[in-house]
Amino acid sequence: MNDKLKQIAKYILFMAVGAGLFYLAFRNTEFEKLANDFRKADYTYVILSIIMGYLAFISRGMRWVLLLEPLGKKPNTWNAIHSVTVGYFANMLVPRAGELARCTALYQTDDIPVNRLFGTVILERVIDFLMLLFLVLLTLILEFDLLMELIDTAFSATQGTEDSNTGLYIKIAIGGVIVIGGVALYLLREKFMLHPVYQKVRDFWDGIKEGLKSISQLKSKTPFILHTIFIWLMYYLMVYICVFSLDATKDLNPSSGLLVMIAAGFGMVVPTPGGIGAYHYLVMLGLGVLGVASDDGVSFATLVHTGQLVMTVITGTIAAGFLWRARRRKKMAASN
Repeated sequence: MNDKLKQIAKYILFMAVGAGLFYLAFRNTEFEKLANDFRKADYTYVILSIIMGYLAFISRGMRWVLLLEPLGKKPNTWNAIHSVTVGYFANMLVPRAGELARCTALYQTDDIPVNRLFGTVILERVIDFLMLLFLVLLTLILEFDLLMELIDTAFSATQGTEDSNTGLYIKIAIGGVIVIGGVALYLLREKFMLHPVYQKVRDFWDGIKEGLKSISQLKSKTPFILHTIFIWLMYYLMVYICVFSLDATKDLNPSSGLLVMIAAGFGMVVPTPGGIGAYHYLVMLGLGVLGVASDDGVSFATLVHTGQLVMTVITGTIAAGFLWRARRRKKMAASN
């Protein structure tokens, strides 16, 4: 199978996963109630959520500039911000396409090699994973029972199943597959080292090492840390502030909001176009363990996700226009 067919097959798989999770989220939804919830929602909080989402984009772009400094590169800050925004826009259309899109966009405006840019993007993935892990641990401390209930519910084959052992059986099966796979990899490690998958893992690890090297050489470590904290604070607030937009969720406390944000974060990690389906399903489950009815959970997830979707489309389109103008100015300067 050639690369193009693999990409098509992968995209179809991602679409199928998203469609399946979308069905699970909306299968019991009364769309008349959903529309009524949208009419009654207080959009002041949704607008604030949209602003916070874009502030996270801006902060990511500024942090990216800091990551490139140790590599001897100094891109235009707004070009970096617009490239990040275009990357998120691309992820809405094709999962995982955003990393390459943002690197290509900044290369075209600032002449920084894509492979050098991609190393810093891989580092950002690692940082995001570590931050999400930290927040999961924090949620374990604040809402241990509820987080365990969320995990059990997510692992259940059917939401609301009466068989309480279903989730346990699935966990055991997954654990067995991991153990057997690990043993097989160890016994066949010499053959595995010749496989293209191993080379991809090596390349990923090399990118992490180069990225970590760039952090150790950062001249502005404090701004980098502050940007990272700010980005994830915006991620939290843009979800939590929307609880006040609906009557069904307005009484949730900040620690419960953290649980919902964790569910939303994992929903965006699942490789579906724009998180559609995965986001709705996992946020619905998260709100469910907090005592929010599933139809109200779907209304909340749809409201927040739609707001961020609209923001990404608008800012992504505007960013693409600014990047086009930057490329045009660059060509005109080169021709003079």
